[in-house]
Amino acid sequence: MSLEALRKLRAQTVETLMMELAKITRTLAQCEERYQHLDAQIQQEVVTYERQSAQGLMIEAWVEWQGRMDSQQAALRRARREIDHAVEAWQQTKALLVEASLERKLLDVVADKRRDAQRADAARQEQRATDEAASRGYVTRRENQS
Repeated sequence: MSLEALRKLRAQTVETLMMELAKITRTLAQCEERYQHLDAQIQQEVVTYERQSAQGLMIEAWVEWQGRMDSQQAALRRARREIDHAVEAWQQTKALLVEASLERKLLDVVADKRRDAQRADAARQEQRATDEAASRGYVTRRENQS
């Protein structure tokens, strides 16, 4: 595979990883927002439960409250797992992006050095051609003078 093809592939990889990172970031923000909403909802439910408990609860109402609180706690745990999963995905994608970016920079440096070497070679060939032309002209003039 040519250097230019590798550079293009690595550039596409960097772009893809950046888009994936943006997607994960949006997902993470949504998960955190959902978690905060659930947490606030639970806090409101706790206040309501404590108020009603102070007034006295029938066993059926208490069981209903317990079921609701257990359900909300389970939803909160699921939201936390989603956040943890998104954070892990973000970290892995970020690491891949850093690696791909470094590889891309390395390939860019190699390409730049290759271009510099080609320019230097072209300059040397041009200088040789100029020197040869000058040398032939000098020899021709000396022969004509003799």
